[in-house]
Amino acid sequence: MSEIKEQEKHTECISVFAYESAMMHKDADIERAHKTTQWVCATFVIIVVIFVAAYTVRTSIWLDTINKMVAEIIELANAKGLPTP
Repeated sequence: MSEIKEQEKHTECISVFAYESAMMHKDADIERAHKTTQWVCATFVIIVVIFVAAYTVRTSIWLDTINKMVAEIIELANAKGLPTP
């Protein structure tokens, strides 16, 4: 019985104010991490949009170039009286 009383006497605890302060700092850290994650995700989405737009424009330019070249080849073949490819 005396062991139980000694353990009860030596139970350590912190004050409510220290606990609230620690939780407030932890909440601030979590909020900061949440905002950082949002910025990283937004930046990733923006980079993906930029690359997709650049690829689309570049592909469009190449397709226009190929179509113009084919049209000129057909025009030259018609001028020489050759069958069109």
